[in-house]
Amino acid sequence: MNQKIIVNVEALSQSFIPEKILHREKELAQLSDNLQNFVSTTIIGSCGFGKTTLVKRTVQNFNNSKKGHACYVDCTVYQTTYSVLKEIIPKSEFVLYRSNYELIKELLKQTKERKFAICLDNFEHLKEKELIAKFMTIGLSVILVSDNEENFSSLSENIRSNIPSIIRLSNYSAEQAFDILKDRAEKALAKWTYSDSVIKKIAERIKGNIALGINALKLAALKAESENKKAVEESDVPEISNDCPAKLSEDERVLLNILKEWKSLPSCRLYAFYREHARHPKGERAFRNYMQSLCTKNLAKAIGDKRGRIYEIVESGQDASSQS
Repeated sequence: MNQKIIVNVEALSQSFIPEKILHREKELAQLSDNLQNFVSTTIIGSCGFGKTTLVKRTVQNFNNSKKGHACYVDCTVYQTTYSVLKEIIPKSEFVLYRSNYELIKELLKQTKERKFAICLDNFEHLKEKELIAKFMTIGLSVILVSDNEENFSSLSENIRSNIPSIIRLSNYSAEQAFDILKDRAEKALAKWTYSDSVIKKIAERIKGNIALGINALKLAALKAESENKKAVEESDVPEISNDCPAKLSEDERVLLNILKEWKSLPSCRLYAFYREHARHPKGERAFRNYMQSLCTKNLAKAIGDKRGRIYEIVESGQDASSQS
């Protein structure tokens, strides 16, 4: 009989939402405040940075408060207007709606009875982006979640101007990743079946991608179990390659290539070079958003205040700190 190491496999699943969100306390407070006040929000952060966990915990807390109703929708699954509306409207599975018009009419009725908020995770997969504007028109607040700044910039000016709050999730440090993975290990694995050195080994290799770390921890525990070991050993940790690389827009790639060549540039010079090299250069506001995105993804770092800001390339293995 195999040694039992995993005692709560749910805690190692991507759908598991912990009661306490470690190292995202500030963002959790801001999003919770926005939701309480029905302020539309965009959340941007790379793969594995905790976007979905943050949003789902906030939605659960809000719904438990009975101050309104928030609905989470994953647009990689529900991509059409009809499927999104069916997912949002309570008990819609028991009613035959023949058109989007009938669904919108029912949603309008629901919003008169209580306040509604809609979270669209991976919103870039939504086939009809005008649905976002329609939600706003009928009085709903929206939370848009994506791993790429460009996806938000591509929305219409009308939508962007009605989303006043942007929350950008920075990379987890190795120490923060260790805390989060150890918390999961305590919930999922039997006592004395793992060591801090195993957790540390995983945390140092995942570059802040917690989803990748959780999967690595699960695979290591399963391997140890299959070999009837009493505890997970460092040799059980699988090879880890970050298979969720930062997704860069064409403009971000241009900026990154310029920084790779020069290593360090004042913001004004970097913007001037960008204007020369980009196929369709954008304005200064978009430029600042692109650089914020590169800093968040730990590919660049910002030094100094807005007027005297300098951007530097982050070499492999170097830790970046992003600034707004």
